[in-house]
Amino acid sequence: MKRNFKFLIIFMVAMVVLAGCGNGNSSARVENKDANANSAVENSKETSKVKENLKPVDGAVIGSMSSYVEDREVWKDFVDEKYIDSAKRDFGIHLPRILLDSKDAKVANDEIDGLVKDIKNLYTTHKKDMVDDDIGINSSFSVYQDDHVLSVMVEVANIWEGEFPIYRVFNFSLPDGKLINDQELMKSMGIEKEEILGMIENSVREEQSMAAKIYYKDVTDSSYIYNPCNQTGNILNDLWDSYDYKNRQIFIDEVGTPTLAFTQYLNMDMGQLPDLLKLKIDRFNKSGISDEYLRMARRLGVDPNNEKYKAFVIYLGSAYDENTLKAPLEKLHAWTSIFTNYEDPNLLISMKDGEVGDRPYLNGQECYLVIPKYKNASVSLKELEITKDGKLKEVENLYLDALSSSGITFVMQNISDVAPNGKITIRYRDDTFAFSPSISLKDGSLVLPDEVKDGEGILDWNGLVKEEGDSQTMFDRIMSIMGKG
Repeated sequence: MKRNFKFLIIFMVAMVVLAGCGNGNSSARVENKDANANSAVENSKETSKVKENLKPVDGAVIGSMSSYVEDREVWKDFVDEKYIDSAKRDFGIHLPRILLDSKDAKVANDEIDGLVKDIKNLYTTHKKDMVDDDIGINSSFSVYQDDHVLSVMVEVANIWEGEFPIYRVFNFSLPDGKLINDQELMKSMGIEKEEILGMIENSVREEQSMAAKIYYKDVTDSSYIYNPCNQTGNILNDLWDSYDYKNRQIFIDEVGTPTLAFTQYLNMDMGQLPDLLKLKIDRFNKSGISDEYLRMARRLGVDPNNEKYKAFVIYLGSAYDENTLKAPLEKLHAWTSIFTNYEDPNLLISMKDGEVGDRPYLNGQECYLVIPKYKNASVSLKELEITKDGKLKEVENLYLDALSSSGITFVMQNISDVAPNGKITIRYRDDTFAFSPSISLKDGSLVLPDEVKDGEGILDWNGLVKEEGDSQTMFDRIMSIMGKG
């Protein structure tokens, strides 16, 4: 009995000790939880403080809100009384001062000091040339601020030097005031590094397409070849060569839209392009492969993910005049009725200067439809000539060298049965592939490299091609280049 009682005492003591240890752990967990809660409360207070302190920034682009930026009001330092009103207006001279207390903020302010100095020099140099109250110099800035990011964009332009506007972008993380790059900025908005380039590509293509539809919709003469869609490939090529997410080229505008400052790195000789591009992302269509290529690949038994294949090409026929042009366009019309809801493709046509007068003439008669694998791939056409030793070489062509489209493209090249006179180059980012399609003199079949697939078998052409069923707009445009429009 005593023995059992002894065991009972030992058991009770052990239980007390264990209970004490458990309470100690529980206390530690509670203390840790309280610490996390206090941290969350402090963060919440900081967030609330940031939001409460946001206010409109006088002198900035209308809609700018911040507690860390103010207008320098630089006109007080050097602008004559006669021009003060011009300098103070919305399109006057406004430059930001960043009020963050950080080393990076000082670096940014020093850079803006350099812009102020340049503007002062411009004003002094050209004051004698100013008419009325127009000083011919404009600088502005936009500001966006939220709980985690401060984004400032500065634009400086003038009429005196004939140059493009200068853009400077400064993005800071808050509250530490450190400069951040494009990747870090986009990360704060839920966009990963791998999505940035595709987002820019899609936005470029959509912007150029919209501009073409607005300004070139009814253009049917040969000037149509200079429409914005025929510059899209150039912009994308330069983007792939020059863009670096580590630089500061994207900013958040005053209403919270990610925007790319193009002219910080694009070649200004390439023609039409927007200075500032608002960026959009389609969460439901992340694939770079075009819908048209994917549908054709599935029907023709081609693996759409096979990196070997670059495009489909369909030979539409040859066109020499008004009568022969109908057939290729009727075949094209059958394809667009199935794949693009009758939307015409981009247009690249081999042309040369005429010997008499300054009107160009058609230098290509074979019509091809090029369907690149990637929807944002650039498509370029270059002229080839046969050298004395029988080799093909690329030659200068002012009508082709300045153009490059993107996506599905109608190409006219080749006027000789001896050798092709055109080279098509398809590029997507770091992958470039060039080829010269031609028609076999032996059996009339389409001659293509292994990397480009013949799309002839995609449709029952006899059942779909209709007489007089073509795009009148494309017909008129090509006829104009033939000299009959």
